[in-house]
Amino acid sequence: MSATTYGSDGLRVLASNRGTSLQRPFQLFIIAGDFLVILLSYVAASALYREFMNSPTDPDNSLGAGLIVGIVFVMAAYFQGVYDNHRLLSTLWQSRKVVVIWLFALTTLAVAAFLLKSTANLSRGTIITFTLLGAGGLLTHRVIWRYCLSSAFAKERLIDRKVILLSLRALDFTSNRFKDLRKHGFDVVRHFVLNPAQDQDDAAWNRQITDVIRQSRAADVDEYLVAIDWNELPMLQKLSQHLRVVPQPIRLLPDFPIADLVSRPFLPVSGTVAIEIQRPPLSVFERVQKRCLDIGLASFALLMLAPLIITAAILVKLDSAGPVIFRQSRRGFNGKPFEIWKFRSMRVTENGNKITQAKKQDSRVTRVGRFLRKTSIDELPQLWNVLRGEMSLVGPRPHALAHDNYYDQLISKYVYRHHMKPGLTGWAQVNGFRGETPTIDLMEKRVEYDVWYVSNWSIWLDIRIIFRTAAALMYQEAY
Repeated sequence: MSATTYGSDGLRVLASNRGTSLQRPFQLFIIAGDFLVILLSYVAASALYREFMNSPTDPDNSLGAGLIVGIVFVMAAYFQGVYDNHRLLSTLWQSRKVVVIWLFALTTLAVAAFLLKSTANLSRGTIITFTLLGAGGLLTHRVIWRYCLSSAFAKERLIDRKVILLSLRALDFTSNRFKDLRKHGFDVVRHFVLNPAQDQDDAAWNRQITDVIRQSRAADVDEYLVAIDWNELPMLQKLSQHLRVVPQPIRLLPDFPIADLVSRPFLPVSGTVAIEIQRPPLSVFERVQKRCLDIGLASFALLMLAPLIITAAILVKLDSAGPVIFRQSRRGFNGKPFEIWKFRSMRVTENGNKITQAKKQDSRVTRVGRFLRKTSIDELPQLWNVLRGEMSLVGPRPHALAHDNYYDQLISKYVYRHHMKPGLTGWAQVNGFRGETPTIDLMEKRVEYDVWYVSNWSIWLDIRIIFRTAAALMYQEAY
């Protein structure tokens, strides 16, 4: 057994308890800031409503509603771990939690007003304005704290857990598995490499664990982290049995195969659990969420982009002979065929068993078509496919049937893309895999991103991809 400490290039040993003593002020400042933001948002909403409605009085002229929402929000956020030190730097996680808890707090206000028969005292205009201002203020508050806490000085004071790290071999602390431990609040005071030799008797193993526990008690640690790889799992049970003598929490720090497994949903089965290896199709509620997003944004986009769509149609017609709209057979959810709509950008309209992908400087592309493809304007008619329910705004991009048949024989997970509706944009596209895929390796990478999307879908992921698509179109090139 060996014990390791780390210098400035790795995990460092901190002899002081400054992290524990300073974690409370951070929490209190942020809690107070949230509460103040909510109250100020309510006052501003009330003032704005009176100003723009030219109303000398507002029926809801007290701070009562703001106080209720503020109290409910900070209490719910506290119990949801929003103010935990190791979560303060996770802006995306914070934003998701803030939106959900904010809606919960507003719902609580509505229920309380209904039960107390005081809904007449609430101004709908003020509450709607308050909802928007409060959400914006709370999210901005997170961004400001993220910027303030990004300094090395602040990060040092976010450390709130002194831990002992145990492993069965030397570890690479430059890997993603370990390099962010301090960022997430873990101060590794000692690292013990245990000897798992098979010929070692129980007495020698007991001496190792006893020595670990003795030194851990001297360091007054808060918990233990056990770094175990997939092939070392048989030793985990033996190690955990010996560590039962300590009262501190013991947590597993898994490698990727274990982490991927334990992150999947569990289903109780006959006194044990079944782990989901492949997720089922979206639930009814999830499909409703996705469909509402599709219909709402697609309708809005068609309305706002109508002048651009009409102009593009006229230019296509004037530029070359042929139909304005190019229809091509594709496969949708569960392999169901449908016709995808695009502005015609080529002189040919291939739709058979052999289709050649467009290449850079492809002679088949028309002058107007080159611009339409580069800016992705040629894809806008697919908003009609979205409204018809054949496609979604976000999903795996559909390929021509000839390409589906070809890649399905070469890439084992290719068919998994059809577990969800195809999309106008997708996770692969916003990660750089847009346009031509001249090699199998590039298509395998695109499929890998598509499969990840299908397995990890959420409405928040769709919204994130939609925002990233706008940025991606500015620098990615399609032919």
